[in-house]
Amino acid sequence: MATTLKLYVISGTHAFDRSVAALEALRSALPSDVSIEVVDLGRQPEIAEAERIIATPMLVRVSPAPVRRVIGDLTDTDRVIWGLGLQGGR
Repeated sequence: MATTLKLYVISGTHAFDRSVAALEALRSALPSDVSIEVVDLGRQPEIAEAERIIATPMLVRVSPAPVRRVIGDLTDTDRVIWGLGLQGGR
């Protein structure tokens, strides 16, 4: 089963820049069947309430269930993979 991740960020912030850079490093550590969508809450603020986003940056494993969330610093790739419950984490 393919894994789907969503990264919730607000563009134009330092956290946005760091998160996008960390996401690129994370992509190389993940299996090829993982898809990642970046959602800019600055452009679509209604999504934050609809999807219960309490802080950014937030990386969410949408599928497979159960949903898992990692909030904040995404630069520690091993920790993010572990937090999302993906193989290869520590």
